[in-house]
Amino acid sequence: MQEALLVRQLKNGSRTAFNTIYDMYAARVYAFCFQYIKSRQDVEEIVEDVFIKLWQNKNTIRNENSLQALLFIMAKGLLIDTYRARLNEPEYEEYVGYFNESSFSVQDTSKKIEYDDFCRELQRAMKKLSDTQRHIFSACKLQQLSNKEVADKYALNEQTVKNQLSLSLKIIREELKKSWIWIVILLNC
Repeated sequence: MQEALLVRQLKNGSRTAFNTIYDMYAARVYAFCFQYIKSRQDVEEIVEDVFIKLWQNKNTIRNENSLQALLFIMAKGLLIDTYRARLNEPEYEEYVGYFNESSFSVQDTSKKIEYDDFCRELQRAMKKLSDTQRHIFSACKLQQLSNKEVADKYALNEQTVKNQLSLSLKIIREELKKSWIWIVILLNC
């Protein structure tokens, strides 16, 4: 069947058309996502979410001849969301905590190199922060102080700490995206 016909049928609620589209594109979307995230479970969830979004938004499809592009755009958005979520996971914080460890075995040499690269990139990214943001980020994320403790330490309002931390994390994420190292870190989590 032609893709445009399938899309028209999908817009009319045809589950058969949806299943045909799934059969046509699921493996391609999976392969696309897997090249960025090496976790089968995460990739399977992304593929599932792409097709759920397709079904939920079937009536908003404008161009009936660009279904493949639409699916890959949705997959890209979900990949980005997955990367962002990983930055907030405990594993990321553990990786930052790894900074405090001083002994590495020979087996950990590659991890040490990755860690050192990450630290350099994090330090570079932190230079983009204002002094206040840098102090708050360091206290909250590296020293693991609570927002209240940071507010007391720097004589700030607790909401100010939350706001500045949020801005800091946004800047750090954007800066780390410019570097290849964040992909290595996220793929190895």
